[in-house]
Amino acid sequence: MMENKTLDRKIYDRQDAYSKITGKAKYVDDLKFPGMLYAQTVRSPYAHAKILYIDSSEVLKLKGVVGVYTAKDILGRNHLPDDKPVLASEVVKCVGDGVAIVAATTSSLAAKAAKLVKVGYEELPAVFTPEKALEPDAPILHSESNLAITHRTVKGDVEVGFQEADIILEREYSTQRAMHAAIEPDGAIVVPESDGILVYCPGKGPFNVKRAVAAACGLSENRVRLIQPVIGGAFGGKDCDMNVIASRAALVAMMTGRPCKMTWRREEVLLEGSKRHPFKLKYKVGAMKDGRITAMEINGLVDVGAYISKSRATIWRATVEATGPYNVENVSTTIKGAFTNNVYSDAVRGFGSPQVDFASESMINELARELNIDPLEIRRRNAYREGSITATSQKLESVNLMECLDKLAEVFPIHEKPIIPPLGKVRGRGISCIFRGEANGAGVTTLDSAAVSIHVEKDGSIAVLSGIAEMGQGGSNIVLQMVSEVLGVSIENLKISPLDTAYLPDSGATVGSRGTITSGNAAVIAAQDVRLRIAKIVSRSWGVAPEELLFENDTIFTIDKSRLICFKDAVTLCYKEIPSVYGSGWWSLPPVWWDFEKNRGETYASFNYGACGAEVEIDLTSGKVEIINLVAIHDVGRILNEPEVKGQIAGGVSMAMGFALTEEVVIKSGHIKTLNFDRYMLPTVLDFHNFHAIPVEAKPGINPLGVKGVGESSSATVAPAVINAIENALGVRIRHLPADLESVFAAIEESERHGSKKGGALFE
Repeated sequence: MMENKTLDRKIYDRQDAYSKITGKAKYVDDLKFPGMLYAQTVRSPYAHAKILYIDSSEVLKLKGVVGVYTAKDILGRNHLPDDKPVLASEVVKCVGDGVAIVAATTSSLAAKAAKLVKVGYEELPAVFTPEKALEPDAPILHSESNLAITHRTVKGDVEVGFQEADIILEREYSTQRAMHAAIEPDGAIVVPESDGILVYCPGKGPFNVKRAVAAACGLSENRVRLIQPVIGGAFGGKDCDMNVIASRAALVAMMTGRPCKMTWRREEVLLEGSKRHPFKLKYKVGAMKDGRITAMEINGLVDVGAYISKSRATIWRATVEATGPYNVENVSTTIKGAFTNNVYSDAVRGFGSPQVDFASESMINELARELNIDPLEIRRRNAYREGSITATSQKLESVNLMECLDKLAEVFPIHEKPIIPPLGKVRGRGISCIFRGEANGAGVTTLDSAAVSIHVEKDGSIAVLSGIAEMGQGGSNIVLQMVSEVLGVSIENLKISPLDTAYLPDSGATVGSRGTITSGNAAVIAAQDVRLRIAKIVSRSWGVAPEELLFENDTIFTIDKSRLICFKDAVTLCYKEIPSVYGSGWWSLPPVWWDFEKNRGETYASFNYGACGAEVEIDLTSGKVEIINLVAIHDVGRILNEPEVKGQIAGGVSMAMGFALTEEVVIKSGHIKTLNFDRYMLPTVLDFHNFHAIPVEAKPGINPLGVKGVGESSSATVAPAVINAIENALGVRIRHLPADLESVFAAIEESERHGSKKGGALFE
């Protein structure tokens, strides 16, 4: 087992902290350019309609309105098959679809003018649930069927597994439509240049935005340059929405020859921006009396919304992980996604995991209750261990689930009775555990890699270039930390360059908890490249071998410490003999694969694990749930920066608390009713009571650094633990998220009607 030396670790301060705290950081909406125009989208009020005409003649008479542009003005590709268009050309498929863009000299004028554009529509039949969308007579949104995706996993024979079982449970669970809720709304600025365009856009996949804009403008990719401003949060967002926004701004810039800014208001983000996929899941589970699971049959249906976006990969991940972290010999999982005339679904932190983790961890608790087995014990009996075979027939390595459960039992009072709460309140405790595939996996066909470049200046200072987007997660700081440690120089001597696609290698999007794994390992390789170049020059001057040198404390030593030179002087020596001191590193995750015919494969190069304990206090009068004790334990392989990893866990937990209890984008007949944060209830710091983030180092990850990502898995454990705690408190199970005031109060009434036991130990 790797020794935990957390207390001895050096703390590396964030280089971007000062500018953000003092307000000096420049976000996209802070940027201005001479002659800049402002663009506003004209959106459809209908969920499904044919566009008959767009009349902008009166609008163009307004002083300050420069132009009105439609799909006919798009110079390149409007959209990929089944995907969201830059502007709808003939048919709108959800409320909020963009049909035109108004460009004006001020943002207020652009907004006013957009309301005056006359658009004629012929309303068409629409569908708003995936069940209705799959009926034979449903209106078709794309191609020949509303069935957007079907993913399956098959292992063994579920019928045999159910025949072996002593008990069979069937339950249904569902999750809601939710949003990213970054403080910074989405936006972009496009500046025309003599040989192309320059895009300022805070997207998590800058090279993806660059490619999308190039395609929409009919330009080769080398004529589109993207510089990333400071990002004000993403949480799975600032992805496909950014492709659309940047392409719309680029259209105006190309048509007018002037810089153009498009920044969405909060209402626009909620109206048109992508949301978390709502899932409906049916679980049928067979088990022996001792709790050993013999079979799982899972069927799911997902609301994809009007466009495909990332739904194929999201639902594929959910299908792979739907059984939870448990050994099951017989598995059949089928999850389908259907097009509807609702706002489209896309990546949100967790990317399909939180939905199935809620269901599988609720199911395992219900099974424990039916069998009268301790919820922790039933997890131990079925948990993945080293060498376990997943539902996709993959053999697991570096499995740290038991270590997470052991730590949970150590730090969370699982079997103690809760303290008796004040009159009119009850308390309960719940637990959960998960496994999650790291990085993109076989659901994404592109190579999962990253690159880092390093240039040592003549004064010994170091410039580092990384293609991974910094969204506030501290990924850039980890890259600097790796370079600092390999070269033995203080991190203050390093500076990471702004992300500029003209000078940086494409390192993929900051998604799937892949940032530290890919860019961290690439940074080590790049720094080793620099170190070797310097070592060759210094060792030759000293008459020793390069491997006999140590790089520490801004100094280079021989092993016996008989010779030394400061790093800056060593660089000066190098520049006398070689033209430049530089290094480059590229690192890729091992290849993975998926067989779509056999529904099996090596899905992810590695997995991480987690466990959570939650204690809740419920007000029996109002239904309000307070989480009064929360322990989030996560397998991180190796801790590189303890404050950063704990911050990632805390961020995921805060998002998951909202997913569990309060957050929901309400939509009726395609119309979103939640159009601002006044109705979208986000957790605040006041909702954090006695929270403990515990990163666990057990077995290192399967990569040179031994790290594992935690940004997304931290958002998946909390909801099931909280819901299990609510059941422990009330004796009633809630199977639909969020467990808001109304849902909990209904559970309280049911509990009182049936005389369910309230409060108590997790298992007695």
